[in-house]
Amino acid sequence: MTIISVCLSLIVAGCACPSAEPTPTPPPTPPAPSAPPVSLEYAEKLAERFCPIIYLKGEGEATENYEPEPIEIMVDEALVRDIEDPAFSQKATLPSLVEWSKSIYYLDLAKAEAGSESFPKYKLNYEEAKDSYPPTIYARVLEGNEPSHTVIQYWIFYYFNDWRNFHEGDWELIQLNFPGDTAQELLKNEELPLFAAYSQHQTGQKLAWSEMINQAMVAENHPLVYVAQGSHANYFAPGNFWSGLDFDDTGLASWQILSPEHLELVLLPETAAEAPDWLKFKGYWGEYLGFKVSVLGLNFWQRGPFGPGWGEGEQPSQKWTDPQEWAQGLAEYPKPFWTSLIKLPGDWSKLAVFSLFSPAELHIYDSQGRHVGIDADGEPEIQIPGALYITPEGSDYKTILIPDADVTEEYSIVVKGTDTGMMDLKAQVPDEQQKAKRFLEYTNVPITATLRARANIKPEIPGVAVAEVAVRTETQRDISTKLELDSNGDGVFDLELTPGAFAIEKVEKVDKVEPEPNSTLEQPDRQ
Repeated sequence: MTIISVCLSLIVAGCACPSAEPTPTPPPTPPAPSAPPVSLEYAEKLAERFCPIIYLKGEGEATENYEPEPIEIMVDEALVRDIEDPAFSQKATLPSLVEWSKSIYYLDLAKAEAGSESFPKYKLNYEEAKDSYPPTIYARVLEGNEPSHTVIQYWIFYYFNDWRNFHEGDWELIQLNFPGDTAQELLKNEELPLFAAYSQHQTGQKLAWSEMINQAMVAENHPLVYVAQGSHANYFAPGNFWSGLDFDDTGLASWQILSPEHLELVLLPETAAEAPDWLKFKGYWGEYLGFKVSVLGLNFWQRGPFGPGWGEGEQPSQKWTDPQEWAQGLAEYPKPFWTSLIKLPGDWSKLAVFSLFSPAELHIYDSQGRHVGIDADGEPEIQIPGALYITPEGSDYKTILIPDADVTEEYSIVVKGTDTGMMDLKAQVPDEQQKAKRFLEYTNVPITATLRARANIKPEIPGVAVAEVAVRTETQRDISTKLELDSNGDGVFDLELTPGAFAIEKVEKVDKVEPEPNSTLEQPDRQ
């Protein structure tokens, strides 16, 4: 592993699109810890010894498009812009970021406009640039005294976040908490971490190091980190995880693996006074689009994130100033991260989730014929006790949550198109017999206002057995349940799809199936 010096090389570029410039005001920095500075020599060795192994999704139609990168990959291309003054534009450089360190400023990748339609352009720009930058991870070591912890923070930067809440730039965090000794003492005594904490969206998960070892989540002192495709949320095990706005997908069996020897490690200073200028930038690391999607109080912003040291209102980030308290407040794996923010009825491990991204209605029926969805008057109908029907404002996203569910109950999914567009349909239902969660998805399916679709999730439908997966996971992929399509709404389902991304060669013609008179799949027509 290469250890890069604390101070990054300065990159100077000319100005672009100048306008009347606001007077820059260098901001105050977070207070420095009172403990004496950590020894860089031992900090480097400690960070290197426990550097994570990064697993990036590499299977199926959707693979991870972006690797951990140095911040230069953004700064070299970016302009500094002003939320309050659209005419303002200044070429970004590492040393100049401190001059524009207010939350009204943001970095804007100049070659593309942020938006889902621009995903191919961002990917092309990234592929053209990535060979000039080594995969990189940033490490910060904070020494503590009892009862405090010594902490290693591994900050990871990505060029683009191509998930549901797309945005330029992405910062993620892996944190290891040790006993409160010096780095030198930890190395000498060959101490292991007490626990690890992984960032996920607005919060994260933690797990004791001893449990990670027992569950094969550590390889020669290096924690294994499974990165969700697009969102870059970090997980202790692979699988599909509902995250409020969509499912995080780390893959199950095929990954691009970035071992420590493949990563340049840049050591960040412990104290704010020693921080390079780019760490003092309080603005957004990516274009500011100014809107969000809220799901049960979880906010998913369409904008670049703040840097490691900062949060809303130019306030120091808790992750930076009090990493021990941040980590202690996280959900304990396998509890989902969102359990620390929202409370739902029933046992979280028995929660069934049905999600639809499409200009369409979503209806769910259980084996008793009870319905959750929109009724004939356009109002939510909840016949299953404790179920929730969620429709975030300003989106085509619909989610139905059913507590205390099990696949033996059988669930029927019905979709009714309301406009022309594309459909992503996903479902995750607990399977008590398999001790796993059955996951099913159909993506990029063309849809019209006349289209009707249905799928029936049954316990006997085979999927990918948990035992067949190379590492521990709680997800079982359903690869067999067909999605039947009635393209013109005449009640005859004449096409069917296998799970996965839509492709014309994957559409199978079947014998035309007339709906059964008393089928639960026909029940929406009564409304």
